[in-house]
Amino acid sequence: MLRFPLRLTVLIACLLLSAVASAQQGRGCVNDRYGNPQCPPPGGRCLADINGEIRCSPPGGGIQLDRYRMAVCGPGQCMADRNGDIVCSSTRRGSAATNINGDVVCTGGCVAATAKACSVPVK
Repeated sequence: MLRFPLRLTVLIACLLLSAVASAQQGRGCVNDRYGNPQCPPPGGRCLADINGEIRCSPPGGGIQLDRYRMAVCGPGQCMADRNGDIVCSSTRRGSAATNINGDVVCTGGCVAATAKACSVPVK
């Protein structure tokens, strides 16, 4: 009879720990090369580039790795076009999608993603 509550307690503890870890990852946080979590500004997302450097999107913006595995960002959602170039919606929190020809279409028009538009998370 004592085994059931103990098992239930262990299960609940595991679920709570999992929820805390996923909540942090759900915010777009990633671990740097030293294992320290780096988190973006609210509404942003972070990625590690080929060198292990963490870069974050602007609030409401997009981030992707380009063909050289370097982080590039834009004001809205970003996507790769049929040539592998990353383009983003010019509108904050704007959407991007590819049409049947592989061209990216964006809310408010598209702009080229740049590394300069990304930020370094504050430690």
